[in-house]
Amino acid sequence: MELERFFIWQDWPVEKQKLFFAALVAAWALVLFMIWSGLHESQLSAGRVALQSKHNYSKTLPLVEQLKAGEASRGALVDREPMTAAQQVIRDLGLDTRLTSLRPLQAGSNAGEGVQVILEALNLPEIVYLMRDFNVRGGLRVSTITINHRLDTPDLADVQIILVR
Repeated sequence: MELERFFIWQDWPVEKQKLFFAALVAAWALVLFMIWSGLHESQLSAGRVALQSKHNYSKTLPLVEQLKAGEASRGALVDREPMTAAQQVIRDLGLDTRLTSLRPLQAGSNAGEGVQVILEALNLPEIVYLMRDFNVRGGLRVSTITINHRLDTPDLADVQIILVR
């Protein structure tokens, strides 16, 4: 192989060589632009992922704090009498205005120490929160529950609960 004919463009006319080198520079610039564009897009994508992660974190942080507060208050009323614990749970949920009756169980009952609670005009979420807090915070177990629908507002109910420890 001759050294003079090593490059294929050496035999080309000067104008064709200039056109070839201009196309070569343009192709090189295009390759560099494509590499830069890919890197730039990956940086933008990483930024979007980081922003989405921050957004998700900001949404879950209050939930985690509520769970931690709930764990801290778990069993907070266990050392109190059942009547006091039930009254505190009802007050904390803001249901004390709908409390009709709160009485200790009769001494003759074989259920142990307990309390009878009667509340009026509760909706379903309030009943669920009440049952959860009686169990979790008060350490009280629901022995019996009676739910009666109200005739004046069908989405509300009157509840009679017997709680024991």
